[in-house]
Order: sequence, then structure tokens, then C-alpha cells
Amino acid sequence: MRDQMTDQSSSSPSPPAAVDARADEKAGESPAAPQPVLDSGVTAWLQVLGAFCIYFNTWGLIASFGSFQTYYETDLLAAARHSAFAVSTVGSLQSFVLVFLGFLTGPLYDAGYARHLLTAGSVLIVGGTLAQSFCSALWQLLLAQGLCVGVGCGCLAVLSVAIPSRWFTTRLPIANGVAGIGSGLGGVIFPIMIRNLLGQIGFGWTVRTIALVNLVLLGLASAVLRLPASSGRRRRLIDTASLRDWPYVLFVLACFAVFLGLYTPFFYAPTLAVKSGFYASSSSVQGGESYYIVMAMNLASIPGRILPPLLAQKLGGGILPVMVATAAALGACALGFIGCRGLVSVYVVACFYGFFTGSFFALQPTCFVSLTADKSVMGTRFGMAFTVLSVALLFGSPISGALQGKYGYNASWIWAGVALFVGGSIIYGARAMRTRS
Repeated sequence: MRDQMTDQSSSSPSPPAAVDARADEKAGESPAAPQPVLDSGVTAWLQVLGAFCIYFNTWGLIASFGSFQTYYETDLLAAARHSAFAVSTVGSLQSFVLVFLGFLTGPLYDAGYARHLLTAGSVLIVGGTLAQSFCSALWQLLLAQGLCVGVGCGCLAVLSVAIPSRWFTTRLPIANGVAGIGSGLGGVIFPIMIRNLLGQIGFGWTVRTIALVNLVLLGLASAVLRLPASSGRRRRLIDTASLRDWPYVLFVLACFAVFLGLYTPFFYAPTLAVKSGFYASSSSVQGGESYYIVMAMNLASIPGRILPPLLAQKLGGGILPVMVATAAALGACALGFIGCRGLVSVYVVACFYGFFTGSFFALQPTCFVSLTADKSVMGTRFGMAFTVLSVALLFGSPISGALQGKYGYNASWIWAGVALFVGGSIIYGARAMRTRS
């Protein structure tokens, strides 16, 4: 590990370069000048706090779409009789745009435009959420919630995964896990807000309250984050050397397969409970009890973001073996929804699924870092991967919805389970190739 840290420091800019870059330029200090100690300090952990706030308002917001899906199907868009597939395109578009923009935001981050990305993303998320509060038709939701909020999230996604890697080395899995708690906590708090506020203040003001939360937390992130200064160097959208790095390529393909099925339970577990008659009365459904299923999954993801990274760090052997086990567990849990015969069983399977989802998201950034030797192209490699994964996010959940409409819910769970098992198998292949090299 010491050798690995030495290699990282010698082959890439110092992680806290955002603090000292301008001072070094003025004073003409050499690159070998002493730098702050990594893995510790208030400033380093403030970067984790900033990444936490970004996760909360990007992935946490998207992980809450299952609550909106249920409300749109049963209330706001019920008169239009849109299919589950049609309604799910709002969430899938949001997820697609978030990840697809990585091919632009990654090189922009490497070139030193992180502050511009943070500002633009924050404005678009808050503005798009406010616009969502006035929507009453599917096409309006696609533009406001799907496109505008999705673009805003896309501006911030690379920041949340890249910033901790500039300040942490040996503790990077834990730092990523703590930052990623923001996603799980956002996925808990937003459904609670939706469930409790819809009946009291209506859809419009509920969504405006969410916009206020976005504004406060993204403002906090802007205040605490120390982002890299502009390097003045142009960056290519594609790092061609990465395309010949087969462990990296295989890991991207594995994540693609995982993302095809990953969000199916988040979108459809609540409606499974509603349409299968697992609730004692229709009033409980109208009161929003099904929203707690999404909340339970996201709440369970919080310990999932901490315990597996700790386990991987204690046991040694790298992160990739833990990722293989995580993907296999996700596949088993997805298939577990087939056996649900009541509300309790839905909650149990959903909680296990949420735990391992948290593990996957906590470990994924660390895997990309461990597979990247040249840290100066970290943002570009993240962006390239995100662009590929965006296609899976765009089509994965709608395909589940189409299968569900034709063959029933079991087809959705089989689709998700097979995709997750395939992803785990490819991660195993990436690990094998890296071991040989």
C-alpha cells in the first residue's frame, strides 16, 4: 500500500492542489514542495461533506423517483392513463442525462472548470425542481424533472466521485462510503417529505419544499469545497489509452450490465405492493404508505455504504472481489421479489436490496480509482464510463416496465436479476485480467 501511495503521488498532481495551486504559481515553488498530509484534517473531511451534499441532491433525488412514479400513476397523471413504461421514462431520462453528460463534465473537471460545473448544476437542479412543481402533464415532467434536473445532476456527478480521490488514499473507500451516505439519506428524506406533505400542502408546494432543501445543501457544498483551479490545458473528450486498458474496459461493461437492472426495484417495488393488494385498505395506499418501501431501501443502503468498504479494507485483497459478491447478492435479492407474498416480505427483500445497492455505489468509485494509474485523467475516465452507463440507465427501467406490462411483475425481477448476475460475472473477469497484468 505504501508503494501504491508513492506511485500515485509521483504520477499525478497532489490531491490538495486546489489549496496550493495559485500560491505555487505566484511563488514559483517546485513540484516537490511539501504538501498537506492526506487522509486526515478538517479540510479533507469538509470535502467529504461537500460530496455528501452533492450525492444527496443528485443520486438521492433520483433514488426517490419511485415515490413520484407511484403518485404520478395513481393521482397526478391517472386521468391520462399512461402506462408504467411511459411514466418511468421521466425517471429514466433523469438518470440517463445525469450519467451521459460525463463525457463532457469529466474533461471539464480535469481542465479545472469544477467551480463552473458546481454553479451551473446547482442552478439547474433548483430551477428544474421549481418548474416541476407547476407540471400537470407527462411532457412537462419530462422537460422539467427529466431533462432540466437531469442536466443539473449531470454537471455535479463527476464532482461527487472525483473530489474525495484528491484528498484520500488509504482511507478512500471509507471517504467514498461516507460521502455516498448522502445518496441513501436523500433517498430516505425525500420520500418522507413526499409522503407527509402531499396530503397537507399538495403536489406543487411539496416539490417547492424539495427545491428549498436543494438550495440550502448545494449552497453548503459550494461554500466548503476546494475545487481544482484551471490548468489552462485542453482535455480530450476520450482518453484513447483507456480503451486499451482491458480491466478498465471490462469493469465499465460490468457496470453497464448492473445498471440495466439496478433501479428496477426502486421504480416498481412500491407499485408491486399497491397493485398486488398487500395493503389492508385503499386509504393506506392513498395516504402514501407505499412510499415507505423506497424509504426503507434507501435507509438500508446507509450501512451498506460503510460496512463492505470497511470489510474490504480490513481483509485486504482489493475492492474488486467485494464488488463481485455485491453484484451477486443484488441479483439474488432482485429474484427474491418473485417470492414476495405479502407486505412484510416486500419490505424484507427491499431492505436487503437497498443494503447491497449502497455497497455497490460506495465501492464503484474506488474501483475506478484503483484501475487508473494516471490520476490526471481521472475525470475523463469517469466521464467516459458514465457516458456508457447512461445508455443502461435510459433503457433498463423502461424495459422492465414493458416486460411487466406484458408478462407481469415476475418478468421485471427476472430481467433485473439476470442483468445483475451478468454484471458480477464480468467484474470477476476484470479482476482476473488485472491479476494477470
